Amino acid sequence: MDLFEAIETRLSVRKFKPDVPPLEDINTVINAARLAPSASNAQMWHYVVIYDTEIKSRMKQAIIESYDEIKKWEESKGFEDRIEYYKQYSLFFTDAPVNIAVLMEPKSSVITDLMKKKGFSEKEIERRRPHPDLLSIGASIENLSLAAHAIGYGTCWLTAPIYAYEKLEEILNIKPPYQLVSLLCMGRPDIQNIPVRHKKEISEILTVIK
Repeated sequence: MDLFEAIETRLSVRKFKPDVPPLEDINTVINAARLAPSASNAQMWHYVVIYDTEIKSRMKQAIIESYDEIKKWEESKGFEDRIEYYKQYSLFFTDAPVNIAVLMEPKSSVITDLMKKKGFSEKEIERRRPHPDLLSIGASIENLSLAAHAIGYGTCWLTAPIYAYEKLEEILNIKPPYQLVSLLCMGRPDIQNIPVRHKKEISEILTVIK
């Protein structure tokens, strides 16, 4: 499969066959992830691959508890159905043969540090800081997802479970300077009918300044 075919045919997969990806294939996709561009070539990523069903079960329970706690908030009245949706959407990944936790070592720039010393507000700093660490992580995850697709696997990239990051980091024994920023599930797709993906046309997303 060439690069453009992989880009055009890759899709998020939420249902998997029970086949467990061998470590050799995991190494293949992680190798693709590590070759991604990163700000100042900092390579601020680390990947934790989870086969252990007990660990995945504990992760699932941690997410359930965290979202159920939100439902108890006074501010959550009227939003219970939406919170339940987010909770359920955050859980399916644990049914995949393999889970991949994406860790990031946060990076700060000299300019960001100087803005803080100058007294810029958090809002001003946030607007001026392009988050090169998170952008780098995104590039790495995209490499991983495309590589997985190229060798016959499906993946789904999730951030909703990160609400429970404290519990998840404890379960996975994640220590500073790293922090959990995303989760991926991976396995052989169990898809009967490939869904049609509705993507914007180039004319909708492109502006050319001559």
